[in-house]
Amino acid sequence: MRITFRAAIGMLLLALAAQAGAAGEAPAPGDLVARGRALYRAGRRADGSPLVAGRTGGLVLAGAEAACVACHRRSGMGGAEGRSYIPPVTAAALFTPMPAGKGASAIGDGRPAYAEASLARALREGVDASGRHLDYVMPRYRLDDQEVRALHAYLRTLPQALAADAGAQTDTVHFATVIAPGVPAQRSEAMLGVLQACFDEHNAGPQPERGRRKLAQGMEQRAGRPWQLHVWRLQGPQEGWEAQLARHASEQPVFALVGGVGGAQWAPVHGFCEGAGVPCLFPHLEAAPAATDGFYPIYLGKGALLEAALVARYLAQQPGGAVHVTQVLREHDASAKAAAAALRKALATAGATMTEIRIPAGAAVRPDTLAKVPAQGTLVLWLRPDDLQRLGEGRPAGAQVFVSATLAGRDEVPLPPAWKERALMAYPYELPQQRTLRTLPMRQWLAQRGLPLTDERVQGDAYVACKALRTAMLEAEDHFGRDYFVERVETDMERSNATGLYPSLALGIGQRFAAKTGYLVRFEGERGGLAAVGERIAP
Repeated sequence: MRITFRAAIGMLLLALAAQAGAAGEAPAPGDLVARGRALYRAGRRADGSPLVAGRTGGLVLAGAEAACVACHRRSGMGGAEGRSYIPPVTAAALFTPMPAGKGASAIGDGRPAYAEASLARALREGVDASGRHLDYVMPRYRLDDQEVRALHAYLRTLPQALAADAGAQTDTVHFATVIAPGVPAQRSEAMLGVLQACFDEHNAGPQPERGRRKLAQGMEQRAGRPWQLHVWRLQGPQEGWEAQLARHASEQPVFALVGGVGGAQWAPVHGFCEGAGVPCLFPHLEAAPAATDGFYPIYLGKGALLEAALVARYLAQQPGGAVHVTQVLREHDASAKAAAAALRKALATAGATMTEIRIPAGAAVRPDTLAKVPAQGTLVLWLRPDDLQRLGEGRPAGAQVFVSATLAGRDEVPLPPAWKERALMAYPYELPQQRTLRTLPMRQWLAQRGLPLTDERVQGDAYVACKALRTAMLEAEDHFGRDYFVERVETDMERSNATGLYPSLALGIGQRFAAKTGYLVRFEGERGGLAAVGERIAP
């Protein structure tokens, strides 16, 4: 029999993995679940070495690739991988008998409950508790008895039960939305209006079905438990936000945070969500936190950080690349500083000379502020409308000018005409002329509830959060838990027709930004219409 080099390496890794856990004392009972969790979620053994598994054909998986969570998900509820059904591995699915005629063949049609010995055989040999072979996508693991025992203990905890402080009492499910300091009242009220209308709609119960959508006799829609929305308004410097959030959660536990509005200082909210295990769904931000690892916080887009990536990609593709780039921003503007830092980092290896002009608080932006910008350089204005309109009617400094759609706050950017001739705007939304039909259901929904369209971007994000919440909660009702709720949001995102102002929204497993693309646009005509420069891109 001919053995390929890859297969031989795989066999060696499997042998080493079997030896690595063969020795050692049995763990204390309290450590079993923790060790099982590390194997399941991270593919990490007790000694820190990677979990290794093999598949048919000599394919070897190691570490995170071999972790159970990669297919069976954090909740243990499984799903699908290509055309393969991934069965649940929760305590109810594995450790209770399955009557004949119930369940998918991947679990075993009519099989006894798993015991530790039969679980070991399934993990090591790919044979289920009834003696049938599991699907080829199920890896075959080299686990010692202690590791099987640890996984057995951990699987018995799935799905993770909701704690008493999870904001999901039997009669009402509690949610909160977070408003950061300094957010204009018009923006926060626009967001709150949409969310409260969404909650009112849910609490009113299912609407009667009509016409072709009418349900058959004897069928009815599920109403679900009532919801209550709480508003958590943060105060003071961001260093104190996590403590404020923890205090809010102690006084009124919530199942998840929904929507929210802030600028660039959102890292404390992100840290609270991940640390407390609370899903945080689609806040409206000008710039996403720089560190966005974790499971529970989910965002629509990166805001000004995506715009910086669009500008960097454009400059890198120009003949001669980016030569001299001057960024202009307000010293106190956290969103502008985050965007400037992102562009600086993106162009660090491009050989560009980077300079910044930081305007102090209270100082006016004047044409002579930019007098030292090289004539053939690139000027990136991380400025807001009040500053943009003060640039003057003279010819702009620099050969190419970029502005931010996020910081401008609207499509009608008040740039002087001479500046618009040389300017491109980084634009993370769908083009206005193409999104009219896309946003029609949202605008009709707002009108039916007596909500004026006061801030299309904020209200669009809140509308997406509302629709995602309602769909995921409906699907998670029978397996109610935070982990499964997050997984439903991931799965449902691409199927939803509620995309707000974005061209498209999608979340793969583990992805935390649903909007990944944008345009560079130029200003056209006297009314400042927008036209794309090239195709929509994902930088």
